[in-house]
Formats: sequence, structure tokens, C-alpha cells
Amino acid sequence: MAKDYYELLGVSRNASADEIKKSYRKLAVKYHPDKNPGDGSAEETFKEISHAYEVLSNPEKRSRYDQFGDAAFQYGTGGFGFHDPFEIFREVFSGGFGGIFEEMFGFGRSGGTGPARGRDLQYDIKLDFLEAAHGTKKSIRVRRYETCTDCDGTGAKPGTGTAICQQCGGTGSVTQSGGFFSISRTCTQCQGAGKVIKDPCSSCNGTGRKEAAKKIEVNIPAGVDTGTRVRLSGEGEAGAHGGPGGDLYVTISVKEHEYFSRRDYDVYSVINVSFTQLVFGDEVDVNVIDGKTTLSIPGGTQSGRVFRLRGQGVKRLDGRGRGDHFAKVKADVPQDLTPQQKKLLREFEASFGKKIARGKEKFFDRLKKGFI
Repeated sequence: MAKDYYELLGVSRNASADEIKKSYRKLAVKYHPDKNPGDGSAEETFKEISHAYEVLSNPEKRSRYDQFGDAAFQYGTGGFGFHDPFEIFREVFSGGFGGIFEEMFGFGRSGGTGPARGRDLQYDIKLDFLEAAHGTKKSIRVRRYETCTDCDGTGAKPGTGTAICQQCGGTGSVTQSGGFFSISRTCTQCQGAGKVIKDPCSSCNGTGRKEAAKKIEVNIPAGVDTGTRVRLSGEGEAGAHGGPGGDLYVTISVKEHEYFSRRDYDVYSVINVSFTQLVFGDEVDVNVIDGKTTLSIPGGTQSGRVFRLRGQGVKRLDGRGRGDHFAKVKADVPQDLTPQQKKLLREFEASFGKKIARGKEKFFDRLKKGFI
């Protein structure tokens, strides 16, 4: 079940912007991965509350969430893709001065003696209309930094080790005191690792990571649309010093279809029928995204009428049923009539008597205007 964004942040549905921000700040510090190294549950909670704050702190997104619920944002639908939760954290706490904030308070995503999370990556993929509607599986190749297998990410040549940094004493930071406060800065000798490598690994040049291409299978859920983002947890770049990997966000765009168009989870199409089918009624086959279905057209139907086929649309991302299919009937006007056919149509028009004869337009003109 999708989690309620208000409950995630511990605020009421009528909470003010300041209350939402205050609650987020408290929870973000509590669950930040740098405060909980190696705790995957805390990191996941951190991402969830960051996503919740991004929605509820934006008036437009909050209104959309209040109206449609989690379905509007679970996969980033409707062009509202989520930002990196760590960027949101830095913006809220530092107003964009991430470097200063990280050095003073130690919330940086890298540095320090502890593990550092890898970067998130993004991959754009284009799907056919029906692939997006039904869901599919795609193989993609992503270039990313992965943990060096020769040194297991230590950066040191196999068989050797690391030494405590003499400049920072293994803390990864150097503290400078002045007046009433002190400022901690990342150690320039070890770059915040707390250790130095005397004999670096030749495969990764002492970085502990190296670039490689990996084939990844992506399961695309049914119902995605242009702007949807699918998150693959841990498939981003490898973390430093044994830290968790970042996430991979696959951004979807959908090609136009020859017959179908889409609005949210509803599908639209046009059915071409003959004049006589509209007059007398008929049962016709209608192409829907799952194949074909039968539509009963009652006699006397006007060209342009729209029929609703319930449950024949796209599956909703939140699993709550499907949209509908709206089929518009349109009469084909014959182009090349034989003299005999024209004669019969004129007799047909005349059979209506003076009521139609007094009209300003002739029968063929009305037929074309009404049915094209």
C-alpha cells in the first residue's frame, strides 16, 4: 500500500508550509544516511520523507496530490519527476550553499571516515504506446562507476593495506577553532577518508572504483506514460568506502500511436462506419488496447457520437482498476457514386418532402458536413 505523504511527515492535511518544513527538517536529520551508515531502512525512509516534502511544499504538487493521491507521484507521472533527495536536503538546510553546510556540520554525501552513498543516475527510454499501456521488460546498458573487484573497493594494491592519515589522525576532518565557534573542514591530505594509501591498486588507481558498462533488466509497470520515472534501487554508481550504491532512475517517453490517443488512463479512438450502419444500427468490431471488442450501434446514431467502453483503458499505476476507452463513430461519405446510386439518393432525399426541400443546403452538402 502506498504511504500517505502527510503521515510520513507527521503533519495534518491542513498543515501550513512552515509546519511541513519544520517536520521535514527534524525527520531528515534523524534518518539521513550519513547519520545511519549501513542502515538501508533509514535510507529508504529518508528518500520517502524527502519525496513527500517535495510534493507537499509545492502548492501545485500538493493540490494535485490532494486531488489524485499517491497515483499522481508514485512513479513521477504527469511530468512531476522527483529530485535527488540529497539535493532537497541541502536546499532546505543550507539554501543552496551545500559545500559550506557540509563542512561545518558534517552532513556531506562524501568525506569522513564512514561510507558514502554513490551518485544517482538517469537513463531515458522510449516505449511504444502499447508497451507503456501493458508494461514490458527492457534491457539497457548503463556506464557507471562500480566497486573495483581487484581491491574490493579499498583502493589499495591487493596484499597491502592503508595507513592512518597523520594530518587528521584518522578522523577525516581538521577542526579550526576561532572565537566562540569551531569549523571542521575535510582533510586535504586524505580527502576525508581518514586513511591514506601507500601502494594504490593498479586497476582503479587507488580510487576503489572503476568505470564499466552493465546490462540491466528493467521491469516497466503497466500504465506508465511520458514523464514517468521508474526507480531501480542500488543500480546507480557504487558508493565510496563500502557505502551503498545510488539509484538508477529510468525516465519514460511514449511514442504516438496510429489509432489510439491517451489522456491519463483513458484511451480514445475513431471508428469509421457507413451511413447505413448509423441509420439502421449495427454491431461493429472496435480495436482496443487488449485486442478487439464488439460495439452495438443503435439505429439513428449521429456521426460524431462517442461511446464509452468501461474498463477497456489503461491499467492504473496504483493498481486501482483501469481507465475507459472512448470510441467516436464517424461516417464515411462515399466519394465515387455511380449514376444509379446518385439517383437513388436523390429519390431518398425527395422522400422527405417539403420539410427538407426548403432547406438552404442540398442533401449531399448536409451529408458531407455532418459526417466528415
